[in-house]
Amino acid sequence: MIDIKITKNNAGQTVGFVVKNHGDSHVCAAVSMLVINTVNSIESLTQKGTSGFKCDYNENGGFIAFSLTDQLNRDAEAGLLLDALVLGLCSVRDQHPDEISIKLAKVEGSDSP
Repeated sequence: MIDIKITKNNAGQTVGFVVKNHGDSHVCAAVSMLVINTVNSIESLTQKGTSGFKCDYNENGGFIAFSLTDQLNRDAEAGLLLDALVLGLCSVRDQHPDEISIKLAKVEGSDSP
């Protein structure tokens, strides 16, 4: 099962995610495509560049963690791409509920959920 954690800031905006494990090859490919496209798009198409986020991953697959550097002040461009990622991941999960688990988390150290 693919485990996904979506991180939100105090304003309820998506500011990061962690994706772990593998699933059915078709589902895994869909999730991988959505995630990698989002990271590449934020890097190439926004003002964030590589200095605006942190990304850690396992080169053999099965793990990627991404977070915006400034989680309190999410910019519109990166935010739109992250929101689109969540929409896509939820769509895949709705089609394959036994293959994907999505959980929401708040930014560490924040006061509200």
